[in-house]
Amino acid sequence: MKRIKKILFVCTGNSCRSIMAEAYLRTRAKEGSLAIEVRSAGTMGMDGMPPADNTKKMLKEEKIDPAGYKSTKLDKNIIRWADMILVMESMHREKILSLDPASVEKVSYLGEFGANPEHFMIPDPIGRPPAFYRVSFNIIKQSIEGMIGWLKQ
Repeated sequence: MKRIKKILFVCTGNSCRSIMAEAYLRTRAKEGSLAIEVRSAGTMGMDGMPPADNTKKMLKEEKIDPAGYKSTKLDKNIIRWADMILVMESMHREKILSLDPASVEKVSYLGEFGANPEHFMIPDPIGRPPAFYRVSFNIIKQSIEGMIGWLKQ
């Protein structure tokens, strides 16, 4: 098992993709007895905002309780907290490196762990219909399953 104990998911507003990823990995960690801490943050998010309504619906469909999730604005402290940072798009990686260039070794694209790693950008569902949230969540879920397999190697 790799020595990664603190995982941070980053997206733009921390109301959709990174919240879904955080909630799903927390659930999987409990089920699989993975000793990891999981957080999420947004490059343009504000602290304390609830997840988007369609994010809450998606999590409930997956039998994951969305209560208690609030947005966190990305900053140097949370970047330094993480052992591994997983982003959804290249602009998220660029923002992290502009705040903390020394974190370059711990930043990866979540989608690289998915079934189709050459299509590693995870589309932002904000403002889209609920079905688009399902598309994004399925990519996130599949990528996290791949990452869990990688962590256990």
